[in-house]
Amino acid sequence: MTNKHAKYIELNNEIMIRKNGGFQFEKDAEAVRSYFIDYVNQNTVFFHDLREKLDYLIENDYYEREVFEPYTFDEIKAVYKAAYAKKFRFPSFMSAFKFYNDYALKTNDKKKILERYEDRIAICALFFAKGDAAKAIEFAEMMIRQEYQPATPTFLNAGRKRRGELVSCFLLEV
Repeated sequence: MTNKHAKYIELNNEIMIRKNGGFQFEKDAEAVRSYFIDYVNQNTVFFHDLREKLDYLIENDYYEREVFEPYTFDEIKAVYKAAYAKKFRFPSFMSAFKFYNDYALKTNDKKKILERYEDRIAICALFFAKGDAAKAIEFAEMMIRQEYQPATPTFLNAGRKRRGELVSCFLLEV
């Protein structure tokens, strides 16, 4: 980690340093902003449009083609639009850090970020809806408003070509 990237860590640590008898919660908002400017935005692979992004992710075995096949491109675009419409912002540094460190799809070498939070929500919604575009939009809206959060392995793996199980329980073979 370079000194430039350490700024968001320092800001996050300053939350616990008491000032005027209280914690400095405003430092959390500063840490989130710094994290996006200094790390997330610098390390995200940007695409010209949704079609280019999805083509790349499918052709390079990041996403399962089968998730998209039951939908028209306009339906897929509507689900992504629903996810992005809220203009979601992470409420804390730790939530942003956790998502981009553990959940966001990254390049094979783990150096570049391939999806934002909204993208993860859209692919999960498309996966859950199994071809029902209206349901996919409904799922995306529920997740982006944080009214529903799939279990960790499901949220992490839904739609990914190379993935683990979608359930957070043990499966026994009989």
